[in-house]
Amino acid sequence: MKLQSKEPEKPMQILLLIDIGLTVLLMIDVVLLNFIEPGDGFATYENIVGLVLTLTVLAYTILFLGWIYRVHKDLQSLDRSYPTSPGGALARVLIPIFNLYGLWNVYSAMANFFKKEPFTSEAGKNLGKVIPFYYALFLITTFVNDYIIRNFVNSIVLFLSYIGDIALVVTYILIIKFVSRGLSNLVEHQAEVQGDENEAQ
Repeated sequence: MKLQSKEPEKPMQILLLIDIGLTVLLMIDVVLLNFIEPGDGFATYENIVGLVLTLTVLAYTILFLGWIYRVHKDLQSLDRSYPTSPGGALARVLIPIFNLYGLWNVYSAMANFFKKEPFTSEAGKNLGKVIPFYYALFLITTFVNDYIIRNFVNSIVLFLSYIGDIALVVTYILIIKFVSRGLSNLVEHQAEVQGDENEAQ
């Protein structure tokens, strides 16, 4: 079986790494602002980096939503008893307020599903370890970034917010890695079982 979720993984991971690189550039800007007087060129550079970062986040968010949908299609193709449908997964992630429960539910359901079988249990355990960090970082960065947009903050708060953003992106990368590994191991196991059945016949 060919996994539908494999296709968007590579471009999504590249965009997530670009996000980290651009955020590091903005962190450097924050440090430099404490030592130099910024000119017009500096402001233009900062605006360009910020714009490219915004477009990058938009692009990988769209890819991530498509990936979540495809992951759940793969899960239901591999096991019809899997409880969350592709549309249900998107609803849990996208609907405001409901997604406070939904985000945890989507990822923990996958982790628990992978933990059930010995050939996917490692991926499930690793995914389960990442979820609390992801969830806490998601809530903290959402609140902090909303506060920064509405209020003037000092460079220390801005610098710390960038660290939080990078940490959140790293959790996305890890989630993709562990879910992908779990699905791949599941497909390999099913292929082996099918091969053994064919030989037995």
